[in-house]
Amino acid sequence: MTAQATKKSPAPRRRSPKPASVPPPCDTCTGTGETTTAVRVGRKRRQIDATQTALCPDCFGTGTA
Repeated sequence: MTAQATKKSPAPRRRSPKPASVPPPCDTCTGTGETTTAVRVGRKRRQIDATQTALCPDCFGTGTA
């Protein structure tokens, strides 16, 4: 019997990781993740001189769009 020479496939090349693209900041909260809104009270919903903060409804607090 004669042994046939089998050719080995070359080792796979390692790829360098691509730099992670940074998503742009959210337009609604300007990247903070929080929005402020005026407090309204009473039956006629009048505004008082107070504000409250909440999570941004567009980015859910992540700060990225």
